[in-house]
Amino acid sequence: MQGQVRKGQVKARIDYKGCRKHGVRVAAGRETVPQEERLNPERPHIQQPFRGRGRVNLNTVEEVTAQVLQKVRPSLVESEKLMRLADRLLEAVKDASRNYEGVLDARLEGSVAKGTWIRGREEVDVFVQFSRELGKDRLEKAILEIGNVVIKKFGGKTRLRYAEHPYVEGMLNGIRVNVVACYRVEPGMWLSAVDRTPYHTEYVKSRLAGALADEIRLTKAFMLGCGVYGAEIRVGGFSGYLAELLTLNYGGFLKMVEAASSWRPPVCIDIEGHYASKKEALEAFGRPHIVVVDPVDKKRNVAAAVTETKLSEFILASRLFLNSPSERFFYIPERVSKCRTMTEVRRALRGRCILGLRLRVQQKPPDVLWGEIKHTLMGIRRALEHEGFRTFRYDAWSEDDTCVMLFELQGLNLPPYYLHCGPPVYLDNAFDFVKKHVEAQDTVAGPWVSGSRLYVLKSRSKTSVVDILRIRLTRGDVSVSAGLMDAIKKARIYKSGEELAKLASRNVSFRQFLFDFLEARPPFLSRQGQ
Repeated sequence: MQGQVRKGQVKARIDYKGCRKHGVRVAAGRETVPQEERLNPERPHIQQPFRGRGRVNLNTVEEVTAQVLQKVRPSLVESEKLMRLADRLLEAVKDASRNYEGVLDARLEGSVAKGTWIRGREEVDVFVQFSRELGKDRLEKAILEIGNVVIKKFGGKTRLRYAEHPYVEGMLNGIRVNVVACYRVEPGMWLSAVDRTPYHTEYVKSRLAGALADEIRLTKAFMLGCGVYGAEIRVGGFSGYLAELLTLNYGGFLKMVEAASSWRPPVCIDIEGHYASKKEALEAFGRPHIVVVDPVDKKRNVAAAVTETKLSEFILASRLFLNSPSERFFYIPERVSKCRTMTEVRRALRGRCILGLRLRVQQKPPDVLWGEIKHTLMGIRRALEHEGFRTFRYDAWSEDDTCVMLFELQGLNLPPYYLHCGPPVYLDNAFDFVKKHVEAQDTVAGPWVSGSRLYVLKSRSKTSVVDILRIRLTRGDVSVSAGLMDAIKKARIYKSGEELAKLASRNVSFRQFLFDFLEARPPFLSRQGQ
């Protein structure tokens, strides 16, 4: 209920509709908070007021959120249509699973069960609960058979997806449906990660008082629009459940954004007060940049997937939104993304030093593949920098069996000579340094003494980034994930803008990724009109 704070909640300091009622004065970007409501500045979870330029226009904030809510909240007709499909799907799953050993129940989970989904992002999750005595292999076999039978019965096409267990995904009338298996267990006795899901659903539903479902929709639309939504490794952002918990914790979207605008990592939120202090909670999880203790499992950090980058982007987006409220911060279902033209891509490539690697990848669970991609990206970056190349940024794109890795460098070629610093002359290995370099074929000048150290000017046998990287990859001198080792050795390497432009001309998805990589801005910082 509005104005009340449950156990473990942090009371928000700005009530945008009742500032005077709660004793909060807002003026010139500052607020005065009653002494008893101020948080201890010594704690890791620091809640300081937003210091924006000038006064936050509360009317504008409320106008923007009201307009966004009209666009992301499903209509009554849309909700009824989705729930009819969900109910029919649930009954079909129950019927199909009756004769399978170990099946205890089937139930709706996720945002549809909670009533927190947003328009254009409908997804129905049906979970089949199995007895904990059933073996993992038999559980997986059963769920794949049940999911395939049910989705095909509805006229949909199935796709095998992977989490901790494989599950079945399908599209029915443009709506994504998932048939997932979990074990029915008591809290804390988890046999798999998805066993918590029914408890997550019940926890959120039990706290959805008043208009909080719509507040959660605003939070999800904001995170989607800012590019920080999604807990998969590829994104490293906020899960739907995490978005729900943050909204519940602060009592609404605007209060949550205002609080996030003043976060200073490490951030710690323990809604149910599982730990005696924020310090204890942070130490229990190794002091990451953000901890949100799972209300149904004190040993789990719901925010474990959130990278420092995505957390920082979310904080910045929150600050900018409060300073200049706009719909551009939100995911809007009707908004059509602008498809970048090849002229725009070629213009953005002009004068830039972009190294690209295109490789063929095997089909595997997305989180497995992207774990390998991220590891390989960092390995290649370290190898390039070890050779003397300065790397500004790097990222990757993947679709079907193709992956493209991009690196923006200061230059694609190294100078023909480099300075090699030796030891001080008074150390024992100074003699070895002189002996090694004085008559070496790649010595251009030296050794000489400057200050107390020896120096020598050396020549490079290779200066092109393509040649150097190819040699290192062939020798195995790059830290590459074992799952991509063969693919990376056979990768095609691009170093010209025109080569990358040709690749972009054949795939619209890669074209957009390439442009976004070159623009190097989070979505909420894109130029107006883009």
